[in-house]
Amino acid sequence: MITLKHITRSIYFLLAILLLSTTALATPPATIASCEGIQDAYPILGKKCATEYAKINHAPANRNERAKTLKARIAVLTIFRKAYVCNGIWGATKSAQQRFISSEEGHLMAVDNLINAMTIAGDPNVPDYDDIVSKLHKVSMTKQQCK
Repeated sequence: MITLKHITRSIYFLLAILLLSTTALATPPATIASCEGIQDAYPILGKKCATEYAKINHAPANRNERAKTLKARIAVLTIFRKAYVCNGIWGATKSAQQRFISSEEGHLMAVDNLINAMTIAGDPNVPDYDDIVSKLHKVSMTKQQCK
């Protein structure tokens, strides 16, 4: 007799196989500095990157939009930094690593501009730019986390 317990176990088994097959298709290190490039090498990081990037409003009009956009920009920067660290773990070439680091400057400038706009507008809870940069430099990953 098939019970709910058997069905549940079967579903978990199929989900595990699906996750493993998706991860098996990944080919680290990432060679393109984009959410799609990250997803090719690290599917979980890449999916998070795309999800967070979609939340970025390039012309936030009010404090709520600015706060959400800042949070999303910081999340994307953190994911790029994680991919950079993972690339180092997986033996990326210097040129691949340089592509990831060189794109960071423009994103940091966007964060700085957003923080300045928030400060000028009198938004509450504006984070310190130097704290954000410091946290980015402290990002660490293990090979197991590079998924």
